[in-house]
Amino acid sequence: MDIKRLEIFLKLLDTRSFSQTAQFFGLSQPTVSQNLKSLEEFLGQKLFERTPRRVKALPAALVLAPYAIKIVETAGQAAWAVNRQMAVAQDKLAVGASSVPSLVLVPPAVELFSQRYPRVFLTLTSGHSREIARLVQEGDLDLGLVGTVVSETEKIWARPYAIDRLVLVASVELAHKMGHKPKTPADLANWPIILREDGSGTRAAFLSSLGDEVSRFRFKAEVAGVGPTMNLVRSSFGAAVVSNMIVSTFDMTGLVAWPLEFGPCRRFFLIRRKDHFNAQVAQALVDIFFELKRDGKMPFAQRRVKSKNEA
Repeated sequence: MDIKRLEIFLKLLDTRSFSQTAQFFGLSQPTVSQNLKSLEEFLGQKLFERTPRRVKALPAALVLAPYAIKIVETAGQAAWAVNRQMAVAQDKLAVGASSVPSLVLVPPAVELFSQRYPRVFLTLTSGHSREIARLVQEGDLDLGLVGTVVSETEKIWARPYAIDRLVLVASVELAHKMGHKPKTPADLANWPIILREDGSGTRAAFLSSLGDEVSRFRFKAEVAGVGPTMNLVRSSFGAAVVSNMIVSTFDMTGLVAWPLEFGPCRRFFLIRRKDHFNAQVAQALVDIFFELKRDGKMPFAQRRVKSKNEA
């Protein structure tokens, strides 16, 4: 049943005038008459009696009226809901990043993105790399920046974005107590080490660099998040292995940061779903990330801690 014909029927029932109904919809009177005739043919009932002096509603019109009102209202509500959902989706971008990127890489990109696209509402989620990657792959996030390797697939777009090195961060007090700068996994084995939570890209890279020496380590705690980890380091509870980018975001007074000579270089990846509804908006933020990198405007590019092998 055509919604427009029901709307014309209801207006004619209200005005009892073909001319007023035609004027309301911006149609000609013959077009109104044709729509009404088509509705009557569909129902097999005559709805109005038209006389030179007035338009009279027949019993079938009075029976149809409450149903027509409900159909038209429901159709309007459905159209509003769909259009509203699309508008919200187009004006909203969900971004996720693991701990290090959320502190160092995301803020300058998001700032520039908001200047260029002020109508887009951003939601930012921080978590460990494995969790962010899962949320992107399941479509809960439009874009992710993670420190774990994500291979490009038929559904996932993935590009390496940044490279960092791991550094050992300790309080001056603890470093003095231990008496030496560790250069090998064996040197570090006697240190009280604070591990990041399971799923952290930093943790995975660090443990993979230890090889067979990992069994000799006396890990003292497992902590979720960079902030709580650094607070424990400052208290001399233990030392932690973090990204070299972190030293540019924290007050390093009373702390030392030594590059791990045996630590691997680690990559951060930008990832998004190719078939996601917001793929075009997400790509605009991706372009900004690479623009900032190309122009040398990312903080980590100027504040990178180098190992002796890189100097």
